[in-house]
Amino acid sequence: MSVDIQQKMLEMMQSKKNFLKKYKRAKQLFNDMVKNQKQLLKEISPEKKDDEAAGKIDVRESIHAINEIRKIFFETDRLILNSMKDYFSTDDYLFQHSFGVCYIGTIVLNRFNELFSQYINNMVTAKFKGNLEHYRQDEMAPFFYYPPEAVHTISMGYLIHDIGKLMIPESLLNKKSELSRQELKEMQKHVGEYGTSFLKMNGIYDVYVKNIIKYHHAAIYLNEKKTYPVYQSPSDLPPYVKICKLADIYSAMTLKRSYSEAVNPTKVVNTIFREYSGRDPILQLILYSFVKELGTCPEGSILTLKNGQSVYVINSQGPEIIIFTDQAGHTIEKTDKIINLSSPDSKSQNLFIDTQHLPKTPIEMFDRLPGYLKEFHSK
Repeated sequence: MSVDIQQKMLEMMQSKKNFLKKYKRAKQLFNDMVKNQKQLLKEISPEKKDDEAAGKIDVRESIHAINEIRKIFFETDRLILNSMKDYFSTDDYLFQHSFGVCYIGTIVLNRFNELFSQYINNMVTAKFKGNLEHYRQDEMAPFFYYPPEAVHTISMGYLIHDIGKLMIPESLLNKKSELSRQELKEMQKHVGEYGTSFLKMNGIYDVYVKNIIKYHHAAIYLNEKKTYPVYQSPSDLPPYVKICKLADIYSAMTLKRSYSEAVNPTKVVNTIFREYSGRDPILQLILYSFVKELGTCPEGSILTLKNGQSVYVINSQGPEIIIFTDQAGHTIEKTDKIINLSSPDSKSQNLFIDTQHLPKTPIEMFDRLPGYLKEFHSK
C-alpha cells in the first residue's frame, strides 16, 4: 500500500475511534432528553397536556444538549458517518433517524442557501449592469434565503422533528405488519396533536420549529398522495419544511428498521429525484441541492468502472477513489494511490464510472474488500 493511502487510512481509523466516543456521548445526551420528556408526560394528566402552565423541563438545558450533539456530527468527516450506518442498531432508530434528518437537512439547507444567493446576486447584477460603474463584486453582501441564526434554529427543529413519537406506543412504532386505519390515525398524531403538546409543555413557540414538527409529512406538490396534515397550499409550504420532508424520507429508507432492511442510498436519491422533479422552480432548486450534497457517489460507497474494476470512494468531490479489484474482480491488497476521476490523468487512462451499475455499500462487497478496508468497516 502506498504511503498516502496508508496515512489516509490511519487517519480515518483514528477519526473513527474518536467519533465512536463522541457518538456514545451524543446518544446519552439525546436519551437523557427523551427520558426527561417521557417522565414529564407521566407527571402530566391528559387534561393538562395542552395547558401552557404545565410543568416543563429546563429548555436551556435541552438546547445546550442539542447544540452539543449537532456539533459532534458536523465536526465528523462524512466518510466516518457513512461507514457507521450499516452497524447502527434498530434499537436506536429514533436517535439515528433524528440526527440523520438533522445532518442531511442542514447540509442541504446550506447548499440551497448558497445557490439561491448566487442566483439572486447574479440576477441583480445583470439587471443593473449599466448603472454599476462604481460596483465592486467583493463589496456586495450575499443575500441568503435564510440568515445564519435562522439556519441554526431550523437545524435544531430538524433534530426534534419526530419528538411527537414519544407519545406513541413502541409496539405501534415497531409493528411489522400493515397498520390498521385506526393505528394509522394514531401514528399521524405525532406531527399534530402530540408534536404540538411537546412544544407547549416545553414553552417552545418558534415558528420554524413548529412548522417542521407539524408539516414534515405534508404534501410538497399538488395532489401528492399519502400526506398529512393538509397545508393551505404545497407551493406555500416553506422550503425548509420541504427539505425536512426529503431528509426524512432519505433517512427512513437508508436506515435498517425492525421491520425492513436499509435501501441502497443512491437508489433512494434516484427515487426521490424521480418523484419530486419538475414540480416547481423552488422545489427543483431544493432537489438540485439535495443531489449535490448526497450525490450519486457518496463517501464510503463502491463504484464500478467501465473496465470492470471496483473502486472505493474516499471523497465524493471528483470523486476521489481507491481501486481495489482488477478487471476480473480479484481483490488488490496493495494499491498505489488515491485517484481523482475528474483529473485529466484518469481520463487519459479511460477510468470512467459505469453508470449502469448502482453504487454498492461496503457490506454488500465485504468479501472482496482488501484487508485495510475490511478493518475500517468492521464493527
